[in-house]
Amino acid sequence: MKNLLKVLAWMLLGVLVIGFSMVFYLSKDLNSTTKLTLEPIDLSVLADGVYQGTFEHGRFSNQVKVTVQNQKIVAIEFTKMVDFDWPEVREALIREVLAKQNVDIDTISEATATSKAYLKSIEDALRP
Repeated sequence: MKNLLKVLAWMLLGVLVIGFSMVFYLSKDLNSTTKLTLEPIDLSVLADGVYQGTFEHGRFSNQVKVTVQNQKIVAIEFTKMVDFDWPEVREALIREVLAKQNVDIDTISEATATSKAYLKSIEDALRP
């Protein structure tokens, strides 16, 4: 019986350590990514082509290819997603950027850090 209690105590300790590690990993870089500012893009200075952008910031790191034709964004393809990607957030951002032709858009509620991370890589791709 004593050995069983020891095993259960060690198992509980292991679960707690894993749980705290996950909370730390998920919250790391969250605040700093949420506070990022986005700068409007001037498409008039860009030639037609495919532009690559990256955003490197822990679990929010991602990469994108943005296609510009006739000074308009015509396609956005993420080639590396953030950890714990939300496809619906990514797709909504793509639709909004294509509609507004800029990264200076509202972020998705409850996905502010993920939204800003994706928008920063688009911004990086389109910076001359």
